[in-house]
Amino acid sequence: VWPSVETGIVASRPGTIMASAVFFKCVFKGKGTHGAMPHLGRDPVVAASAAIVALQTLVSRTSSPFDSNVVSVTQFKAGEAFNVIPDETTIGGTMRTMTEKSMHELIEKATEMMQSVGKAYGCEAEVSWMEEDKPITPPVVNSKKAHAFASEVGKILLGNGNVVDTEPSMAAEDFSYYTQMVDGAFIFLGIRNESLGSVWPLHHPKFMADEEVLPIGAAYHTALALAALDGGPSGESAFAKKEKEEL
Repeated sequence: VWPSVETGIVASRPGTIMASAVFFKCVFKGKGTHGAMPHLGRDPVVAASAAIVALQTLVSRTSSPFDSNVVSVTQFKAGEAFNVIPDETTIGGTMRTMTEKSMHELIEKATEMMQSVGKAYGCEAEVSWMEEDKPITPPVVNSKKAHAFASEVGKILLGNGNVVDTEPSMAAEDFSYYTQMVDGAFIFLGIRNESLGSVWPLHHPKFMADEEVLPIGAAYHTALALAALDGGPSGESAFAKKEKEEL
């Protein structure tokens, strides 16, 4: 389901529709000391803060402006006391790219950057990409054939005006593993309904889905299956005849 698309509309595109994703964590190890005597320690909070600012240049200064990439630091964990500089500070976040090549390049650059910034501030930086627990998710790439098939089925079922093209999203989806093996298409099913308050983005604490979309989604999945078994949605197939009779 997709909260930026109106309820009852399906949206997709041929080619890359969703990004590759990876998660990271970096622990900056310094030397704790009293907050009143910072010269006696090596401050990992300052090192981590500098690294966060530096990481933003990975997209703005090391990536081509025609290559869509995102670097977001979403976690910052340091000490507990107000008057103590801690021994360690941990940051974490996610990176998104539209190609696997760009992802591997960005990982290499980000690792070097965090380690170098840590060293510049007298700290050791331990970088983890957590690939054992959270392996890199490849981009979702819709084949032209599967996208055309899904779009035609959608138009027969929902009408031409309810099947639209959409721009790619930097969100990620492990459906990508399927599209690496076989032709496939990932479709966004709209749930946006302002009168119900179904307007919040994915992962937002106020997210809710317009449940009026449930029968639409079920019918669309069924139609796709019937059309695939029937050899395709075009012409006077059994699927097309059935839809016309019901309409």
